Amino acid sequence: MDLSLLKALSEADAIASSEQEVRQIMLNEADRLHKEVRFDGLGSVLIRLNESDGPKVMICAHMDEVGFIVRSISREGAIDVLPVGNVRMAARQLQPVRISTREARKIPGLLDGERCGNDVGALRVDIGAQSYDEVINVGIRPGDRVTFDTTFQALPHQRVMGKAFDDRLGCYLLIALLREWHDVALPAEVWLVASSSEEVGLRGGQTAACAVAPDVAIVLDTACWAKNFDYGAANHRRIGKGPMLVLSDKSLIAPPRLTAWVESIALEAGISLQLDMFSNGGTDGGAVHLSGTGIPTVVIGPATRHGHCAASIADCRDITQTQMLLSAIISRLTRETVAHLTDFRC
Repeated sequence: MDLSLLKALSEADAIASSEQEVRQIMLNEADRLHKEVRFDGLGSVLIRLNESDGPKVMICAHMDEVGFIVRSISREGAIDVLPVGNVRMAARQLQPVRISTREARKIPGLLDGERCGNDVGALRVDIGAQSYDEVINVGIRPGDRVTFDTTFQALPHQRVMGKAFDDRLGCYLLIALLREWHDVALPAEVWLVASSSEEVGLRGGQTAACAVAPDVAIVLDTACWAKNFDYGAANHRRIGKGPMLVLSDKSLIAPPRLTAWVESIALEAGISLQLDMFSNGGTDGGAVHLSGTGIPTVVIGPATRHGHCAASIADCRDITQTQMLLSAIISRLTRETVAHLTDFRC
C-alpha cells in the first residue's frame, strides 16, 4: 500500500467547490498514465480508465472534506467562520486549523466556539492577531477556506490516522485502480470519478453521473460507528473487519440483485464484508442512482473510527481488501451481467 500517496491526499485541503489540491493529485496520476480526463461543470474529475464496447461503469469517490469558510473579520482580529458540511460539535472547540488564502498561503490558527447545550456556535479562528489590519495584512479574506491542521501518521498494527479520510480513502482507491488496470483489457468501460461537493448535498455525484451516463455505478465512501470501542453485534463498521457493503441509507436503497452479486464476488475472492445500513446521512449514491432513467448503484468502502472531525483512524488491510473487491467487480462486469442486473422481469 502506498502510504505516501494516502498521506498526500489526507493532508491536501479541499473544502467543497475548492478541491484544487486533491484534483491536482488525481490529474497528475491520469496525465502520467496518459488517460483521457474530462470535467463536469462543478470541477469533478472524470478519468477514463479504458476503452471497451461493453457496458459503462462509474466508480465515484468525493474529493471534498468538512471544514469551514471565513465569514468576516472583527476589528479586534477575530476571524468568524461558518461550517461547510456537518462538522461534529465536539470538533468545533480548541482545534488547530489552517486557512488557505487566495494567494495559496497557509495560515495556522486555533478554532474555538461557544457551547450552548449540545450545539457549538459563534465559531472563530484565532491567528494571534490583535486587529482587523493584522488579519488583512497576511492575506486572509472572507470566503477563504479553513481545514483542520492534521498531520497524517502511521499507527501500530497496520493502521493509519489523518484528516479527511472521508473520502480521501475513496480517492486513494480510485488512483490504486488506475495504477492497477491502466493497461489491461476489461469487459466494461470504466470511468473513475473524483466528485465535487458531496459534503454539502451530494452535488458532484449528480452532475458527474449526467456526464458519464453509466450503466452501473459504484460509490466509494466511509463511515464510523458512534461508539468506537463497541464491538457488539450492531456495529458493522469495525476497522479490520473488511469492507462495508451499504444495503441502505437515507438517500439510497441498493438494488438487492446488485448487492447479492457483490456478495457473491466477495465470497469467491475470500473477502469478508460488513453488511451495513446508515440510519442517518447518505452518499453520492443518493444522487447518482437517480440520474437519467435510473442507475443501479451500490456503496462500498473501508470503515473508520471517528468522522467529520480533525482526524480519523483506518485499517490498511480494509483499504487493500476494498481494492481487491473493486478489481474483482470490474473484471467481471460483462454486458451479460449488466443485462441480468437490470432485467426486472425475472
